[in-house]
Amino acid sequence: MGFAAALSLLPARLAAQEMDYGALQELFGEPVTLSATGSPQRVADAPVDMEIITAEDIRRSGADNVPDVLRQVTGIDLRRYGASDADIGIRGYNSANSPRVLVLLNGRQIYVDYHSYTAWATLPVQIEEIRQIEVVKGPNCALFGFNAVSGVINIVTYDPIHDTLHEAVVKGGSIADRQISAIGSGHWGDQAGLRLSAGEHGSAEQSTTNQPVSYQPFPSHAFSRNAYAQSRVDLPAGVNIAAEADFTEAKQFEMTVGGYPGPTAYQTNREKLSIGNLTALGNLDLSLTRNAVNFQYFPGENCITCISINNEVEDALLSDLLKIGASHILRLTLEYQNNRVTGSAFGTEKLSFALAAASVMWNWQVSPEVALTNSLRVDNMQFRFAGPVASSIVYSAKQYDSAPITEPTFNSAIVYRPTAFDSVRLSLARAAQVPDFYALFPEPLSTDPAYSAGAVTAFQGTPNLKPTVIMNYEADYQRTLPSLQSALQLSLFTLTSRDVLAPPGDSGVIDPATDYGYAGNIGSSRAIGGEFGIKGSNPQGWRWRAGYAAVFIADDLSVNRNPSLPNSSIDNQRGTPKHVVTLGLGRSWDDFEADLAGRWQSGFSDIRVGNDGVTLTRFPVKDYVTLDGRVGYRPHEWVLLSVSGQQLNQSRLLQSSGPPVEQRVIGSVTFSF
Repeated sequence: MGFAAALSLLPARLAAQEMDYGALQELFGEPVTLSATGSPQRVADAPVDMEIITAEDIRRSGADNVPDVLRQVTGIDLRRYGASDADIGIRGYNSANSPRVLVLLNGRQIYVDYHSYTAWATLPVQIEEIRQIEVVKGPNCALFGFNAVSGVINIVTYDPIHDTLHEAVVKGGSIADRQISAIGSGHWGDQAGLRLSAGEHGSAEQSTTNQPVSYQPFPSHAFSRNAYAQSRVDLPAGVNIAAEADFTEAKQFEMTVGGYPGPTAYQTNREKLSIGNLTALGNLDLSLTRNAVNFQYFPGENCITCISINNEVEDALLSDLLKIGASHILRLTLEYQNNRVTGSAFGTEKLSFALAAASVMWNWQVSPEVALTNSLRVDNMQFRFAGPVASSIVYSAKQYDSAPITEPTFNSAIVYRPTAFDSVRLSLARAAQVPDFYALFPEPLSTDPAYSAGAVTAFQGTPNLKPTVIMNYEADYQRTLPSLQSALQLSLFTLTSRDVLAPPGDSGVIDPATDYGYAGNIGSSRAIGGEFGIKGSNPQGWRWRAGYAAVFIADDLSVNRNPSLPNSSIDNQRGTPKHVVTLGLGRSWDDFEADLAGRWQSGFSDIRVGNDGVTLTRFPVKDYVTLDGRVGYRPHEWVLLSVSGQQLNQSRLLQSSGPPVEQRVIGSVTFSF
């Protein structure tokens, strides 16, 4: 069923929040997405290159965290630096604390704005309550929001009204791995629903034996706990109210921005309230969110790098989704965001920015075979700084209270369906990566004598940095193969990045008088690549998939042209695996199921801090193979037993410049009520 057929099933006034994913999946015969345009679409009809990972895919992977689920997605680059610390890149450009991927939970951002990255240990939901994970590849700022530079990962949970979920899970295994979680939901007719979940996870950290001295004094265990509540009430006259709230606490070893490792701790509180109303002007929706994150580096330790950062974000989003005639859908959006940072790292300084944005999306079904989607967004960001600036810093307080940044972004795509089995998509996108707090603002100098003695380089932000502007050109082809009971997908893309941003310590901008490192725009980068994937299953219970991704990056960066400059973690040309192959095979029969997944990737160059705790060096990561597997047995409809293994082919494996990743074998018992 295509876009036109889907439109005919919708009311004249769309109500995206009220859509039942389960009913839509049954209607389309496959998973569907609402996130790209606000209307239900198959992946082949969407104006973006998207892959949907279903709840069945997640369960059969045996993974107990989202990054490990994503490892098997074609085009994903995963670097694991600790037992719970991972960084995700899409189509290359990955690094420690990668800022180029926007991560959403039911459409609301969950990354940490101070460094614009995702601390995966603070994801508040249990993996069993995830209905699907939508992986959007390529720049999509105009459709999803600013900083969706390399792609988007949207995590969709089960609906509190339409889905019933009662589960308790206990897991345990090697490397002192333990996990317990519970999920419960309740309904009041078809008008109201509530789901609650909570969990706790702990494991031994990866061994730092034979690692640089700077890696040694780290905690021996990673730990996280979380609680999450999601509710919705549907009222008469087309009004619905939805609310979400969560709390997380996590401690882990982490590779921070620029390649400097250390123990970290997080506490997060997030809330969201949405009010939707079907009106004569369309489906109006107002969403109010608050994200509060406390980040501590070297928590509780007495050292010069001890920092505590509080980042609070308040966001108001007003959207209108309306259907015009039989072939047009418009989505109009206004957004305002207030983003503040305080903490011991800043003393009396006040750092903030205000974001005002407007966007419009127009989806036109030109004919039964052709659909056109255009989206335009304009962001205006006003940065504010108040506080003292040390005389040794080259910029003044007035300069840090900098001029606003205004950037337009757009996405344009045409989808052609010549037959019921074929889909061709051509797309063009302009995206912008905006400088974060760390790159824009100064940090007070420590009173520790190591600074004045020159033993430690002070890192400072630079005012008036330019955003990195990305242009992406892409062609995608998808085909259903009934004779093989499979579907294949092919993507080709070329991408350019102008005014590449580099944080302090990575830009090569150093004041010789003080040895302070400043952020900067360091040049340009080009990438060309492609992806191929095939996936299928048959009535006999067999399922299979295979994928290949290639990306070739050419950097023109000042930090790499000048051998006299210190090493930088911004080295996309050498820091991206050029080739990745993924394979999967599984079968279900009677009450048993078994799956095997393999991944090979070519080598790349990562960054590592030396024994002095300051100097960065290049670290080669050789090509490697990982083999994961899972076996499940259901002795009763309420009980599922499973054993899963990760990295079964090697006990310890270097997957980044961090400590080697340990082999894991985990047993789990799931009770469903």
